Amino acid sequence: MKKTLLLIFSSLILFLKCDHQKQEKKAPVKLENHSKENESKTDTHSTVKSISKTTNSEDSPIKIVKAILIDNSYSHHKDIKIVYKNSSRKTIKAIKLKWFCINSFEEPASGNYFYGEGNFNGNITCLIKPGETKSKIWEDFSTDADKIIKVTVYYIVYNDGSKWELNEEKKPI
Repeated sequence: MKKTLLLIFSSLILFLKCDHQKQEKKAPVKLENHSKENESKTDTHSTVKSISKTTNSEDSPIKIVKAILIDNSYSHHKDIKIVYKNSSRKTIKAIKLKWFCINSFEEPASGNYFYGEGNFNGNITCLIKPGETKSKIWEDFSTDADKIIKVTVYYIVYNDGSKWELNEEKKPI
């Protein structure tokens, strides 16, 4: 009887642990229109931690203008703010992107569930007109991120239903 209970209990723990690891790393998000007026205002509950270079695919319809890590006064987790611009001639309705961050020891940053290994995903679902610049904040995405190494847009859905995808050899890490 003890062996049966032990077997059931250990199987249950293994199942829960595997299920927990497969969950996508999603954080609450804030969406805001980006303007020079917003940029000059200081957020009362956060301070800018670091600004780093970003990369863009030459043929990507979305250009990453900048990415900023933000320290929160209410949490030890970091937020990330990504500013992006629609450089295509079509209206975009959805974007998938990834970013890679390192910590102070130049090791992959931990996620908000401590297993991010530096790679993080984000989705944007809002209309972005041609030439329009917007920004989005992902809250509590990392516990120890210190520097953003790379931000890559890899999938875009246009308002007319057509899609753009990053070439396989250029896909993010």
